[in-house]
Amino acid sequence: MSLDIEHIIVHSLFLDEQGQTQLATREEELTTGPAVNQLMAELHHIYNTKAGKIFGYFNDEDDSFRDLVRRVEDQSLTFAAFSHQAGERLLAELKRLDMSEQGVLLFVRYQWLGAHYLLIALLDNKDSVTVTEKLEVSHASYLDLGKMQLAARLDLTELRIRPDSRRYFSFIKGRAGRKVSDFFLNFLSCVEGMDPKAQSQGLLKAVDEFCEARQLSPEEKLESKALVNKYCREQLKEGEELELRELSAEMGTDNDLDFYQFVSEEYQLEDKFPVDRSALKGLTKYVGSGGGLTISFDQKLLGDRIQYDANTDTLVIQGLPPNLKSQLVKG
Repeated sequence: MSLDIEHIIVHSLFLDEQGQTQLATREEELTTGPAVNQLMAELHHIYNTKAGKIFGYFNDEDDSFRDLVRRVEDQSLTFAAFSHQAGERLLAELKRLDMSEQGVLLFVRYQWLGAHYLLIALLDNKDSVTVTEKLEVSHASYLDLGKMQLAARLDLTELRIRPDSRRYFSFIKGRAGRKVSDFFLNFLSCVEGMDPKAQSQGLLKAVDEFCEARQLSPEEKLESKALVNKYCREQLKEGEELELRELSAEMGTDNDLDFYQFVSEEYQLEDKFPVDRSALKGLTKYVGSGGGLTISFDQKLLGDRIQYDANTDTLVIQGLPPNLKSQLVKG
């Protein structure tokens, strides 16, 4: 799949002797070539496949960053100048919150599958050592792309075609214990919109009730859920979103009962949304925890190796996993 880089530039956030974040800017855009193309291909793939992204849209009460985007899009502002002003905004936000950040600040406008995107990422620059062609050990620095923690992507095509959408921005969540909204959302004049986790949980509820409406047998219900699970995991693997019409076609039609029509009438699901990986367990497993007890098992085992008695609220399990059994025997 072709990825066309239209503009790309990098700057640097660094800590001065007083431990304060400063910004060093590059004046001209990077020239595209094999190294830049490889960097962007890796970044695009990592971003697409990164789990747990959140979505948002411009804050109606603050159009400062949106105005910068408008100006660079109508070419009244060069991409380099745009990145300089955006970098200064980020620096001001960090100083306002008295936060310290450092790394390579990347701005890139690119086209993929007919859509135009603006990607902004703060990348970690790591020090390491390498062995040269002359077999000498030498100091080296590299971008740790796999641990990209702060990144946002604006779907410029979605913004232009559907300005009232609540999901033309997407974000990679910040480091553990600190939300991206600490400064990145403020820097971009953005607020959170669509919640992929809520959408995925709504999907699971819809699949359950759709199977009930079709009056499927327990075996047929498991088959339908396994099909949905397979489709969702394939989309995740490819870094693609779930498409309800596509999933509906996979599930087929029974007595004119179509899954897409079913969810359109009773559920508030987007036509397309990224699947939350953690929610998929609910398609094939029963999972629960509380009071120091955690239980998880495949749904197909219920009524076979596992029996549930609602009157006594007990599970009877036949054939324990060997590693669990050995622990129980040892006491």
